[in-house]
Amino acid sequence: MFNMLRDAGYYIETLGSPLTCFDASQYGTLLMVDLEDEYFQEEIEKLRDDVINTGLGLAVFAEWYNVDTMVKMRFFDDNTRSWWTPVTGGANIPALNDLLAPFGIAFGDKILNGDFSIDDEQSRYASGTDIVRFPRGGYVHSFPFLDSSESGATQNLLLNSGMNKVDSPILGLLEVGEGRIAVYGDSNCLDSSHMVTNCYRLLRKILDFTGSNIKDPVLFSKSVKQDMPLYEDDNHLSSRRTDVNFSMYSAVLGKDLICRTDSRFEVWGTKGYNLHIRGRNRKLPGYDVIDLGRGLNSTIDTSNSRRPKFTEKNKGDYFGNRYLGETDKTYLLFWQLDVPELVASQWLVPAVIAITGFVLFFSIWRIRQKRRRRRRSMSGRLANL
Repeated sequence: MFNMLRDAGYYIETLGSPLTCFDASQYGTLLMVDLEDEYFQEEIEKLRDDVINTGLGLAVFAEWYNVDTMVKMRFFDDNTRSWWTPVTGGANIPALNDLLAPFGIAFGDKILNGDFSIDDEQSRYASGTDIVRFPRGGYVHSFPFLDSSESGATQNLLLNSGMNKVDSPILGLLEVGEGRIAVYGDSNCLDSSHMVTNCYRLLRKILDFTGSNIKDPVLFSKSVKQDMPLYEDDNHLSSRRTDVNFSMYSAVLGKDLICRTDSRFEVWGTKGYNLHIRGRNRKLPGYDVIDLGRGLNSTIDTSNSRRPKFTEKNKGDYFGNRYLGETDKTYLLFWQLDVPELVASQWLVPAVIAITGFVLFFSIWRIRQKRRRRRRSMSGRLANL
């Protein structure tokens, strides 16, 4: 996936810190793939604000999560002489559901398998999950799959005949506020070590939508538009395991929210953007001061925003100037600065410093020359006496 995106003209940037530690106005799409940890409440609130008000695109590729199946996977390890059990599924669906709850989106607990075709492209859906909540007005694609979870297998009376396949929603696309969201229930098609068939073509169409608002006619067909919201009761949602102490493995539970050195300098050691932070904001020479203490509901001046303007001209070249950033499978997609801004930010400050240094050096040299002339004139007068 990394190589495909780079070949397509994207630049990739890694975000290993919480979601509060990046400035969404500098990016186009946040791509989250197969994530397994929890999220701080501040991350959930900031992401909602970033998508709805700032216009950040969001693309989520999930995985399976079923408690009954995880319990069945428990085994005794002879080497450590202890019982081993998975602490989470392919992805942490309960945490993702909390993250997507402000948008009315949620994944279920099925483990779906099967082949399907979309836009004349054959794909394999391997151990993915289904979408159980999605708002009205969005576009949802459903395909017939087998449910291989423990709860699903007990309900399948004709497991091997193929007659028990049921249409399950797996792909959803939605415009919300200023931003756009795409969710997909499987990530194996992006992982070269596990994939049967890749879904790079689908990924690029999703990024076209979330980053450039370019809508593929097949993905946005009127036949898949939701006239009514997709909604399942809470008992169809994935639940967290109560028999496992997940805080032992989590970087969130029982930990402090803090931005590490992989984020921008001005938020190092802080809680991030849009949060109340003690102390003065730090800045590097040549970078604008960013108000880290403004609230989530504050009014943001977007008159000088660096977000791209989508015109007919750059629609034909939408793979030209993009940046895509990653965090352990979380990616940030942002747009390259315009040439005048890029030149100003990279060369103006060093040029000013160089000129100032030259003027200072020249002034010191002139002062020394005057002192030498005075000394020579004084020594000449003393010699004449």
